[in-house]
Amino acid sequence: MDEYAPLPNAEQLQVLGGELGFPIRFDHRVIGGLGGTVDVLTDSSDPGKRIVLKRYWLPEPDEVSPAEGEFRALELAAEHGVCAPFPIWVDRIGLFPERAIVISFVEGRVVLDPVDPIDWAAQLATALDSVHGIRTTTADQALFPDFGDDDSHYPGPEGLEQHPLGRKLWARRAEEVDSLQAVDPVYVHHDFWSGNTLWIDDALVAVLDWEGGSIADPAIDVAYCALDIRLLGLEEAAGHFVEVYRELSRRDLPNLRYWELMALCRPMPDIAMWVPGWRAMGVEISADEARQRHTALIAGALES
Repeated sequence: MDEYAPLPNAEQLQVLGGELGFPIRFDHRVIGGLGGTVDVLTDSSDPGKRIVLKRYWLPEPDEVSPAEGEFRALELAAEHGVCAPFPIWVDRIGLFPERAIVISFVEGRVVLDPVDPIDWAAQLATALDSVHGIRTTTADQALFPDFGDDDSHYPGPEGLEQHPLGRKLWARRAEEVDSLQAVDPVYVHHDFWSGNTLWIDDALVAVLDWEGGSIADPAIDVAYCALDIRLLGLEEAAGHFVEVYRELSRRDLPNLRYWELMALCRPMPDIAMWVPGWRAMGVEISADEARQRHTALIAGALES
């Protein structure tokens, strides 16, 4: 779903209210993010009670429904004491043309300009360590497939050709793939970054957007989050994030270098597509500035 879904209509809200057991009304839409639509709804009889309706793109026939994946992931997060919204309802009656889920509303705000970047980074690392502590069951295999070193979720060479360093980046990735070491796979979030966390004052209170989970090398999440921190211009905080994660998890992350290269490929062919989401979260950055930062990080990775 490249664009936002239509607002839920009156009939859909009525049926959804019947499913949930209380009357609901539309409150507001959350702007920002990629691949889904997020609407905040309220209990008509108790305006202080809010819930969140999330709708996703329609998966291909052989793909996991992101609604089912997130619903189960949030169940597991609750079981393991991970700070996250609570799953309430998943659309198995075809109420919406998109895949849909209802989750609890969590108070808080996204923090991308922390007052104390070092403490902020340490809390992100602590939260990620708790995410990687989730243990799935055999029955969860269909929802959280083994990712291995699969790069099909990342742009291939043709997707990098538009960037001046794209071919060199992909070639360096190919050099690194042969040196990958076997590691114990864990549940990975696959979209863990500061924009998918909520904070109250200076405390992290929730990890959001759990629809992309899989079983894989934990370095995938570490590399991606560290990249986003660096793209915000917080280089020291990014290094501290990785250091604290290693200390807490007691993992060496032998494949971090490879997944750092893959993380750099992720916004290809043009990182400008991430700019609207950043700006919606309060980051004043232009498309050209984002491209310059991304290109500088690629150049640094190629030199190291």
